[in-house]
Amino acid sequence: MKRIVVLLFVSLLLATCNKTDSDNWVETREITITAYKSDPENGKQYLDVIYENGTQGNVRKIKVELFERTGSKVDTVVKTIEPTEVLKPKDRHLVKRPIGEAPATFDEVTVGKVWIAK
Repeated sequence: MKRIVVLLFVSLLLATCNKTDSDNWVETREITITAYKSDPENGKQYLDVIYENGTQGNVRKIKVELFERTGSKVDTVVKTIEPTEVLKPKDRHLVKRPIGEAPATFDEVTVGKVWIAK
């Protein structure tokens, strides 16, 4: 009986550790994403991202695929943007830079796929 309880506890623990993204993400071309290196601040440049809602509805979250090129190497990064308020049609905002964000070390950044959760 103790083994069953322990196995049940371990399986529940593993299930909570392996949470999946429960948002219903839909690929879209109606969100305009602009990504670029910022102007130097204290000798360092950072990634700046501007997003604009071109959909007819509100958007809660945005997921964007970025290709960061350094020399001949390209890294793919997926970032999730959670606006501080629901993004209404035609809203345009600059993503706030988190405290302690590492400087941008890539040479160039381009935007790939974009997904939204309403």
